[in-house]
Amino acid sequence: MKCSLTSRQTLSAAAAVLTALLFTGCTAEGPNATSAAGGASGSAAQAGGAPLPVDKLCGDKPIKIAHVAGFGANSWRKITEAELKDELSACKNVTVDYSQADGDLQKYITAINSYSAQGYDAIVTYDDFGSQALSALSNAKKAGVVVVPYIADPGGKVGVDYDGYVAYDFKTEGDTAAKWLAKLVPSGGNVIFTGGLPSGSPSTVELLKGIQATNDQSGAFKLATPDPIASSWDPAYMQRAMSGVLTKFDKIDGWASDYGVADLGGLRAMLNANRPIPPLATSATDNELGCFWLENKDKNPKFQLLTQDGTTTVVRIAGRKALAAVNKLPDNEPELFKLNTFVDTANGKLPTCNKDLPPDADLSSALSPEKLKAVFQ
Repeated sequence: MKCSLTSRQTLSAAAAVLTALLFTGCTAEGPNATSAAGGASGSAAQAGGAPLPVDKLCGDKPIKIAHVAGFGANSWRKITEAELKDELSACKNVTVDYSQADGDLQKYITAINSYSAQGYDAIVTYDDFGSQALSALSNAKKAGVVVVPYIADPGGKVGVDYDGYVAYDFKTEGDTAAKWLAKLVPSGGNVIFTGGLPSGSPSTVELLKGIQATNDQSGAFKLATPDPIASSWDPAYMQRAMSGVLTKFDKIDGWASDYGVADLGGLRAMLNANRPIPPLATSATDNELGCFWLENKDKNPKFQLLTQDGTTTVVRIAGRKALAAVNKLPDNEPELFKLNTFVDTANGKLPTCNKDLPPDADLSSALSPEKLKAVFQ
């Protein structure tokens, strides 16, 4: 089968659909949510209506927002950085600065403290360190800075330690992945799980918990790796790690992951070792993964692919939450975001391979094709 190309018009339409999903495809409250009429001190008001479009949240005064990531050295983080800037570009009074800590906790805390000391109005952040960095976020809020973490749970509570929070619905994501694998993996078969930094990543652990919860009920397969096999969210690192996994397990019947871009390294390791590629359930994918599946599926008949995507768009919700809190406007944004099933080859939903876009472009991004290209230039 030839690699089919996605047209610019089709991709633009997909971006529009994903933008709409930000308003309709999510549940309303997360596990740590606290709400009150009018919101907590410094928090946005909870009005109970539809989310406001970003251009209604801008306000009139100049606003400085810092976007801080605990780790930023992969294409997903670059796209996410661009997504936030694109979302807030509707507000001419808003400037956005970005920094990332290379997986270094102290560097991350220093960045949070620095932006707070410089008088930034808001910090939107991916806290890769969980509760280890909570005190820095809480101190920034106490100093009057609006703080909105996204995806990775920092612990604490909305309205107390930070002003808003939005994450993937890891329970649903894990449930979807586990049920999909259960239909394709032999009963009691070995399933590996990969993702996150070597030190452990909160978002990775939460996804694994979601998979485990569903599989504990069905007992459909065996999680051969009770803890995540670190991928460092990097294909080269994952290729080395997978080489070690292949020496440990004679048979791998299924694979679950939290980052499809890194999975490419593991897939190459399997090809190099002449090992059959098992069904793979993943998320946060890219153009190259679709190309890889189309090129290798015929020689690997068990290589089915499930991807749950739209992941980079979550930062847009966080940005709107930050603006609402700064301007004390209603925040009706969700705290849990349900990912969209973007590819499901077992059920006829095939990936595309767009030769007009870079290999690591996320085709589920809400960025236009032109803006996606610019991310990687």
